[in-house]
Order: sequence, then C-alpha cells, then structure tokens
Amino acid sequence: MKFTQNQIQQYKEEGMLFLPNYLSKVEVSTLCEELSRLPEEIPGRMMEKDNQTVRALHGIHAYSKIFQGLIQHPLLLEPAQQILGDSIYLYQFKINMKAAFTGDLWPWHQDYAFWYEEDGMPEPKTVSVGIFLDEVNQFNGPLYFISGSHKEGLIKFEVHKFIEDVGWEANVSANLKYYLDHETITRLVERGGIIAPVGCAGSVFFFHSNIAHASVPNISPYPRKLLIITYNSIKNMPRSSGNPRPEFLVCQDYTPLQPVKDDVLLQQV
Repeated sequence: MKFTQNQIQQYKEEGMLFLPNYLSKVEVSTLCEELSRLPEEIPGRMMEKDNQTVRALHGIHAYSKIFQGLIQHPLLLEPAQQILGDSIYLYQFKINMKAAFTGDLWPWHQDYAFWYEEDGMPEPKTVSVGIFLDEVNQFNGPLYFISGSHKEGLIKFEVHKFIEDVGWEANVSANLKYYLDHETITRLVERGGIIAPVGCAGSVFFFHSNIAHASVPNISPYPRKLLIITYNSIKNMPRSSGNPRPEFLVCQDYTPLQPVKDDVLLQQV
C-alpha cells in the first residue's frame, strides 16, 4: 500500500497523517487477544505513579509472532518506506495503555529529543505509526499534536531534575526527562494549532519524530490503548555511546524489513 501524493504532502506539512478505520475490526480483535495472552511480568513494563496501573509495555513484539507480523504489515511498512525513502528497520515497539480513571498524562515533548540524547540517533529520519486498539474519544486522553511543529527541528527542551537517576524509566514516566516549556508550546500552538485525532479502534496515524505532542490524564471510564511502532532508516542507526538503552526500548536488530502478505493478521484467527 502506498500513500497518494496528497497524503505525502499533508504529512510533510502537518507532521502527521490520520487514517480512520485503517485496520479491520477482526485485525484489531486479533491484536487485543494477543495482548491479553502475553505474560504479565516483562522487562519493559512501566507502571503509573500508583504502582498498580500499567502505563506502558515496551518490546513486547519479542514475545509474539502476531506482533512481529504486524511490524511487516504492508499497510504500515510500505508507507513508512515511502515517507523515509529508504530501507528501514524496527526502532521501537510499545503500547501506551492510558487506563480508565488512572491513566496519567504525557507532557509536551518531541520523541527525537530522547533518541538524540539517549541513543545517539544522528537525524530524525524515523516515522512512527500509532494504532488505536480502543476507540479514542475526547474524554479518554487522545494525543495532542501541534501541526507543523516538526519543521522547527529539534527544539530547545527542558531537562527534568530528578533527585536520583531512575534510569530508563525517566524516558517513559509522567515526569519525562526532556519536555517543552509553556512558552514554547504557546508559541507553537499560536502558529499551528492543536490536532487531536479521535476515532474507532483500528484507526491509524503516522507521525514525525519532531512533532510536538502530549496527552492529558484519562479520568473517563473508557480505556485508551495505543500501539506505536517506530521505523528508522538503516542509514540512521544510533551511534553507540557504549551504554545503550535496553533492547526492549531500542531495538538492536538492524535487519531491513520486508512487507509480508496483507492478510498476515487474519491468518492468525
């Protein structure tokens, strides 16, 4: 599957492209059932501040052939290759859970800030794909994007001052290590406005690593599970600092990905 030139242009201008009803109900059901079968205790599990609510699961594709197949689904992989204009590999795989009533916020940030600072990624030559595993509505913490903010490149960010070094958790907690201040966000929003994609499960969006985004806490009774796959150009591999982040956060298999059959998820039913 390839994007039209109009879709590519919209992605370039806004920094993201939203596609409602992109995956079928059967495909989404397959993904949700697979998620429920995975082991509870995995190295990449992140909890909310209450230490009871799961905030995110990282690297779970390592435990699932279904999720591995999803990574190579032509509806996801081929447009990503088209956007980046290069061979690509899997950089990151995660599910942000945003539980009903207790799912916490994600502060304003750019993803590339983490990948540049923590991993030594040379350039923002990535594309991330978000997949709604639940209906996302105005009440359950949809992602907010600032349209066009990716054009500013890597914006000067603030660094959260921690009492102690909490390791990789600082990159995925509600107190993000790198975040954008209020003055910066105000300036960006005045220029580009805020987009908050909502829609049924199976809707998908592609987004740039430099687009500023955030989400508010979920105080509704509706859970909001969001699966995110990040692809990176094989010419943009991180420059190792000798202390790489865990494999469940940053994949170290640089094998170029190839599309599989578009019924890869339906075959699992």
